[in-house]
Amino acid sequence: MFLHEPIYDLDILARSNLHIHTNFSRCGKPEMRLSAILKEAEKSGLERIALTDHSPIEGSFLAQIHELKAQAAAIETPVKILFGAELSAYGVGKSSESFGIRAALDYRLYSCNHYHQEFWEFPQEQTPEGFREHAFAILRALFQKGEADCIAHPFYGRFLDALDDIKDATRAISDTQLGDIMREGTAAKVAWELNSGAIRTDPEFYRRYFAVGKEVGAVFNFGTDAHRLEGIDPRKFLPDLKRILY
Repeated sequence: MFLHEPIYDLDILARSNLHIHTNFSRCGKPEMRLSAILKEAEKSGLERIALTDHSPIEGSFLAQIHELKAQAAAIETPVKILFGAELSAYGVGKSSESFGIRAALDYRLYSCNHYHQEFWEFPQEQTPEGFREHAFAILRALFQKGEADCIAHPFYGRFLDALDDIKDATRAISDTQLGDIMREGTAAKVAWELNSGAIRTDPEFYRRYFAVGKEVGAVFNFGTDAHRLEGIDPRKFLPDLKRILY
């Protein structure tokens, strides 16, 4: 299982970008070939990246991983590559990948809040409190299974028309509730993502999230959720992130 000691210095955390989509993801632009990603990572001074394409409900994902590993073997680079995936915990105790896919990955990043996907499970009560409890139940089931390395953009979701404001869901989470669930994740050796896009979209919540995480000793991983080459370098986001989080 991938984990490291708790680090709360953004300059150190941003030496890694652990959320990058290649052109194998539908959301990844054609330019996101592995050779181009590595070239940009080297220019950005990154020491480590994680390739985190979406694992589909159906279809072969293992062939994709093998292809990326073959491409990497032909490229000389100082950047350490983790061959991972952004996996879908689309309901309580439900995830999209097989055991074979999980076993083939260096890094298992789980999304719990892609409600815009047609297969995603919704809570019975589509209220801020209902989405909060649904997210917590999904997370606790993941912790019990012991298969997650990190949680992608935690609590940040696309709720379609269920909520007037997506921030209503995070406003429904108290600091005490947040601390409890982050403590549970840390005890299960699961890291929490500092996602540059989510932080800038919901700064009030992620300021609390970072502060509470530090209080409970959470491990944070940094990711830009890059879909295009210009999103690979974390340094361009750091001034905004420091202003929000510090």
